[in-house]
Amino acid sequence: MNLVTRKSNFIQELSNIDESLLEKLELLVKASKKDWYSELSAQEKEEIEIGISQADNNELVSHSAVMDKFKKWH
Repeated sequence: MNLVTRKSNFIQELSNIDESLLEKLELLVKASKKDWYSELSAQEKEEIEIGISQADNNELVSHSAVMDKFKKWH
């Protein structure tokens, strides 16, 4: 099913929802438009920037290496 069809189906379903669900959906839409980055602390932003810098410098650890390290808990 393509995106246009999914949207059309969703719009049709919206005509049948109750007010409580509509309010929840409205909150979800508003929250999805919110800029979450601006709400982070300076330390959180700094840690993200460090991570981006490490990725840019190819200082990465593969998923499989991480999973091997922690496999005793998984």
